[in-house]
Order: sequence, then structure tokens, then C-alpha cells
Amino acid sequence: MGKLSDGIVALDKTRVLAAVQAGLDAGQDPLALVDEARDGLVVVGEKYDQGEFFLMELMRAAQIFQAAATLLTPVIREKYGEVSTKGKVLIGTVAGDIHDLGKNVVKMLLECQGVEVVDLGVDVPADVFVERMRETRPDVVGMSALLTASIPQMQATIEAIKAAGMGRSAKLIVGGGIAGEVALSEVGADHAATDAIEGIRVISDWIESSRKMGSGDE
Repeated sequence: MGKLSDGIVALDKTRVLAAVQAGLDAGQDPLALVDEARDGLVVVGEKYDQGEFFLMELMRAAQIFQAAATLLTPVIREKYGEVSTKGKVLIGTVAGDIHDLGKNVVKMLLECQGVEVVDLGVDVPADVFVERMRETRPDVVGMSALLTASIPQMQATIEAIKAAGMGRSAKLIVGGGIAGEVALSEVGADHAATDAIEGIRVISDWIESSRKMGSGDE
């Protein structure tokens, strides 16, 4: 790995930003610098899986990546114009629940992968999910909750989405502290993720499969 990815793994923001600036000053392709930073995030994810890193380290790495992206984005736009995103995800914490830590981690990590995220915030009613789905046409809709009492609201939100005729327009994933208690057959979701990393992997796989189908790849 290079200095940039090493800095991400070391969770050293100063080191990462210095590596980004040095790369830009040396005329390196800004997209290559983004890829190198993502390589660091992959290692951070592996360390999370192995129990070496925890949620706070995961969030720190994502925040550092976003700081690097703030430096790189204007240069990318100047050189390439607007770069197309890999997909679009609509996420929110369902009505009656105001917990957003897991949702925010998922948002940051998806954005680090080049996915556009539309964040509805917390305590989001079912009709708002439906309305914003119509407006944004996402590839995936994610519903988060921490409270067990929110499971019926997840079910009601998914039922509203399907009643509006959009049940097949996007994959539906639920997550949060209650994910282990969710019966997919009851709530009607395509997947229930027990942690942020699992959710990211499932969403990324769905988006990648959708892109391949759209391009006609086998």
C-alpha cells in the first residue's frame, strides 16, 4: 500500500491529507488517489471483521476518507467533470425511532465507495419513504431502527412501498440493533443486516448485480 492508504489504516487524518496534497502537487490522477484511499478502507474493514477495529475506528476511517474527498472532488470535477455514481441508495430511520449511528456509518461508507446516498434522517413516516422513492428512484432502500418496538413500523413502511407499486423497483434492506429479531417473511424486506459492514456488502452486491444486468454482462 502507499502512504495514502497507510494513513487511512493508521487513522491519521493529518498524514492522509498531506499524502493527498503531495499526490496532487506531483500531478497524480485524483481518481487514482481516491482508489488508493479506498484500498485503505478495505483494510480497515478487514480489521473490523477480525476484531482488531471496532465501530469507532470504522467511523473515524470514513470521516478521514471524506476529508480527503473534500480536497480531491474539485480537482476531479475540473479534470473529468461530474463523475457518475455507482448507484443510489435511499436510507432513513423509521418513524418512532431517532437512533442514527448505524445509519450514518452506512451512509459514510457507501459514499466512500462512490454510491449516492439520499438520507431522510430519523423518525421518517412511511409516506415520506414512498414519496422520496418516487422522486429519487433509488436502487436500494434501507430502513434503520434500534428499538424492537420499531419492527411493526418497518413492516408498515415496506407494505406502503409495495402498495404504491414500487416493491420491485428497489431492493429493501432493514438494519440496526433489532435486525437479529426481524423475520424477513413478516416485514417483507429482502435482507436484514445485523451490522453496518454486512449491510454495506449486501447493498454493494445488489448495486453491482444491477449494473451488470443493465449493461448486459453475464
